[in-house]
Amino acid sequence: MTRLEIINMVAQSVVIAGFLTGAFSYIVLTPLNKSIEGLRTIVQELKDELRYSEQRRHELQERVAKVEASAASAHHRLDRIDSIIGGGNA
Repeated sequence: MTRLEIINMVAQSVVIAGFLTGAFSYIVLTPLNKSIEGLRTIVQELKDELRYSEQRRHELQERVAKVEASAASAHHRLDRIDSIIGGGNA
């Protein structure tokens, strides 16, 4: 085998390897990267929704605490009224 044949064979191998690498990138890596980007977007949307839900839960927790305090105050007032009207038989 002459040097020219060896160089020719190496060049063909490099061309084939380059083609296979490009094909692999196009067929496998490009869709994979698109899927990863899609998942990244979904995860970010879920994080945003979780933050919103946590904020709403906190707001509702504060409202429930205020309602509970208001109900307790109302019960105390009703107990006082009952003791006044009922003559202290509460």
